Amino acid sequence: MMKSKTRININRDRKPKSTEDFFSNFENEEEKLKSDDDSQGKKDEKAIDTRHTWIVRKDQLETLKDYVHSKRLEGETDYSQKRAIEEALDLLFKSIDKIEKRNKR
Repeated sequence: MMKSKTRININRDRKPKSTEDFFSNFENEEEKLKSDDDSQGKKDEKAIDTRHTWIVRKDQLETLKDYVHSKRLEGETDYSQKRAIEEALDLLFKSIDKIEKRNKR
């Protein structure tokens, strides 16, 4: 098994005052993810993002892209396809009375 490389982010908005301060601007990716997880965990314990692929109709994909573009033009500059799909799935799941859990392998 290959060991993954560690990414380092630089906090560019803060100017270092000394050599020690310079190195404190570097942030280990794992530390960043941990701090992001801590803040996200307080919002929703079950909210864990994962990558998944679906096949969708081309016209629906184009409409989704147009919808996201319209939301951005209306001022929601950080609106994304991911957020639109999340909102659509939330609406779907709220409209269903009972969802049976499947057996996980």
